[in-house]
Amino acid sequence: MIINFVKKKKKMRHLILLTLVCLLTLSSNSQNIFDDNSKTKKAYEIKGEIRGLNDSIVILGYYQADKQYAKDTAIVKKEKFVFSGEDRLKEGMYFVLLSNNRLFDIIITEQKFSFNTSIENMYEQMEFKNSKENPPFYNYINYMSKLKSKTSPLVEKLNSVDNKEKEQLQEELQKINEEVKKFQNTFIKDYSNIFFSKIVKATLQIEVPEVPDSLKNDEKKSINFQRNSYKKIFLDNLDLSDGKMLRTPKYVFYDKIDQFLNQLTIQHPDSINRSADLLIEKTNGNKEIFRYLVSYITSTYERSKIMGMDAVFVHMVEKYYMTNKCDWVDSEQLSKIADRAQKIAPNLLGRTASDFIDFYGRPFMKDVNGKTHTLSDISSEYTVLVFFGPTCGHCKKEMPKIKHNIDSLTNLGYDITTFAVATEFDKEEWKKFIKDQKTEDWINVADINHDEEGNPVASSDWRDKYDIYSTPVVYLLDKNKKILAKRISHSQLVEIISSFGE
Repeated sequence: MIINFVKKKKKMRHLILLTLVCLLTLSSNSQNIFDDNSKTKKAYEIKGEIRGLNDSIVILGYYQADKQYAKDTAIVKKEKFVFSGEDRLKEGMYFVLLSNNRLFDIIITEQKFSFNTSIENMYEQMEFKNSKENPPFYNYINYMSKLKSKTSPLVEKLNSVDNKEKEQLQEELQKINEEVKKFQNTFIKDYSNIFFSKIVKATLQIEVPEVPDSLKNDEKKSINFQRNSYKKIFLDNLDLSDGKMLRTPKYVFYDKIDQFLNQLTIQHPDSINRSADLLIEKTNGNKEIFRYLVSYITSTYERSKIMGMDAVFVHMVEKYYMTNKCDWVDSEQLSKIADRAQKIAPNLLGRTASDFIDFYGRPFMKDVNGKTHTLSDISSEYTVLVFFGPTCGHCKKEMPKIKHNIDSLTNLGYDITTFAVATEFDKEEWKKFIKDQKTEDWINVADINHDEEGNPVASSDWRDKYDIYSTPVVYLLDKNKKILAKRISHSQLVEIISSFGE
């Protein structure tokens, strides 16, 4: 309820388990404080002294999105150590991890500065030289810690007192909360020239707008108003044009992006696409955050297990990758990404299913008797489009379940036609499969052709259009052959058709 930053500060101090692997994967940045003979000019040099710290190894790491990474190591000798390297550090919030798994945070915008403190009271006794960022940062943390010491006993009492005393405690907590807000706003104003102010601003609690009186009697409209209004201002305090925001604890940047996309956005591809574009637009040309957001959103929805969300992947590829805006992707990888999107695009939910016609516009799918069939010939309310391999073991197990559920739905009065496409080229195996599976009442078709040398050939790129890389695959189409569902199981088939019938 109060002092959000104090609660989040505990997350900043959470223990990070960095194994020997982390140390071995560092880019040879480890520095010895006695290595003063090197004539190489150091791009960064951060000197530390921690009174009471034993000789050991310390790690400099940084936050990025929802993870932490080791960047440098240093040897502690007589309580002193130095992090240094020939390449500038990317700016942002870093942490120093000690051998006993204790850590503390520092802001790196300056590349050369020093600090000293005590192992007993690292935050309270921390002092800096040649850093304008870190002294205000530590003043802020220490001030919040003092307020937390006042609020903790009050919060603990809340659940064990009567209503009258609880009301008094809540009033005290509210006063402290107002003090925190005032302090934060003053801090942001007074230190507007330092990066940490942006972090503070990003953590400010955003007030949910009041519902207008005209909508208060309609619960649905009230909820929609609050959600939409809150969403409009949700990103106001987060500077997406500053690359340093990437290197902050997850609650500062990553969690807000996640909340914006997954909680404040209606989980429909069109809505997510608009939210994704808005996020990317707010980068205002910052290449680092642009790259992160485009890559993160694209990969997230490419891997999504939720049916229909591949439309977000296609949108991202078509709008950003295929328009040459992703210069970090090499031509080979770009070709793979574009090819994947082009295979998915024809069978997105809501699009009309591709009929089986060749490059000259001629239908080619034939049944065992040589009769040609097309999807457009079917007039049923629903069409179940099944792709299977007659010799596929998994198909032999799944097809009886698919047929049983289709028959059950048909017996309940649902108007369903099944269009079953064999993906292999052996006609005898195909005939045997139809007989064994008792699917003679389906429209069973196949594209069985061979060239002069006897090699199987396809009449069109229908496998790509339906993204058939394994079998069985089940699509559900409506009366107009628009795709209602795809790559669904036999049980989902029943659930989806039943839901449309309600």
